[in-house]
Amino acid sequence: MNLDPMTLTYLTQVHEPTPEARFREEYARTRVSPARKHEELVDPEQRKAASLLRERVVVNIGRFFARPS
Repeated sequence: MNLDPMTLTYLTQVHEPTPEARFREEYARTRVSPARKHEELVDPEQRKAASLLRERVVVNIGRFFARPS
């Protein structure tokens, strides 16, 4: 059953947030927390090593395609 958000506003208590506002807050909270946890798990040294490896791969692929036939 689909209800109009405006009708749900009238069903809430006076100082209670609307269901739409509650959903937005919960959604924002869940979107922020995994990103924060993910950053804590990645070692800065490994991140730098991965970046350098990507650069070397790109350079080697560029050399391969740039070589004369």
